[in-house]
Amino acid sequence: MRIKGEMMKKKLLDQRDVYLNRNSALPLYYQLKEHIKDAILKGEYKPNDRLPTEEELCKQFSISRPVVRQAYDELIKERLIERRKGSGTFVKKVTNKNSLFKEFISFSFERNIPDIEENSKIVKIEKIVDAKMNLRFQLPENSELLHIIRVTHELEYPISMIETYIPCQYFLNIENYILLSMNKTIIEVIENMYGIQLVKAFRKLNSMPISKERADFLHGEMDDLVFEIETKYQDIFGRIAILEYATYLTSKMVLSIEINRR
Repeated sequence: MRIKGEMMKKKLLDQRDVYLNRNSALPLYYQLKEHIKDAILKGEYKPNDRLPTEEELCKQFSISRPVVRQAYDELIKERLIERRKGSGTFVKKVTNKNSLFKEFISFSFERNIPDIEENSKIVKIEKIVDAKMNLRFQLPENSELLHIIRVTHELEYPISMIETYIPCQYFLNIENYILLSMNKTIIEVIENMYGIQLVKAFRKLNSMPISKERADFLHGEMDDLVFEIETKYQDIFGRIAILEYATYLTSKMVLSIEINRR
């Protein structure tokens, strides 16, 4: 088990070139958590892989145990890892992780999920600097992002809110093209106007309490639960080109999946 832990530590550092920025506004535990989380979601850490011990990470990064412990605690809350008494910390096995989306839903970047974008209305479009989001894009903290909020209505009632983040440095003046092409999806704008093909998407479904901002847009109550569908789009260069969060009130959404036998 010790050897496995050393191998995982070496993999985390050597292959991913993990760097914790002590001058960042982001806490060290959050930076460490996001690096490990990204490795798990990309499959670089497999289910049942043993993660480095707190002591190993403390020595490697010259950080304190509370920092490592908080990073691991957050990952446990997100159900990505688990502590096993007397054995260590391991990547948690997620039953059929992503298989429903990979095997049974042949979505082609929103076109087979009706009404998500076509029937939505842009309620906010702005350029922002968000250190946490930039970390997810693996960009410098001061990078500029285009932030778009769209709301979909049915019979005049809001049923979904879609937040989209796009790195401005990849697609110069994209906000102008989006506003001039209201009949096209954002992905069509990127592929048609910039000639950059999006080749892969990672989609994840979460259930969580509603935030105040989302409650305002969806006319929800603060004790409501929402489904959040997070989609990460990757372009032909391997970059994360779009991060999108579609939010639905659980009381107004039924999730149905058709499974066909192969």
